[in-house]
Amino acid sequence: MASAPRVQAKKNGAARVERTTFRPGEYGRVIRPDGTEQWWVRSPAGAWVPLSHQRVAENDDGTITLLYLN
Repeated sequence: MASAPRVQAKKNGAARVERTTFRPGEYGRVIRPDGTEQWWVRSPAGAWVPLSHQRVAENDDGTITLLYLN
């Protein structure tokens, strides 16, 4: 299952960043013929949920990290 989001405190009005990491088997990606990507993650209930943003970082260990800027 995904790790808990990590939150960095705001400093001088800077944006807060939250990160969530998913292991292999907890995420998927569809690449369409036009080259666009759609990422999916598995919810705690087991259903697949499409991501509404594209801030996905692929890590060397096979995990992905989702970045949320607030």
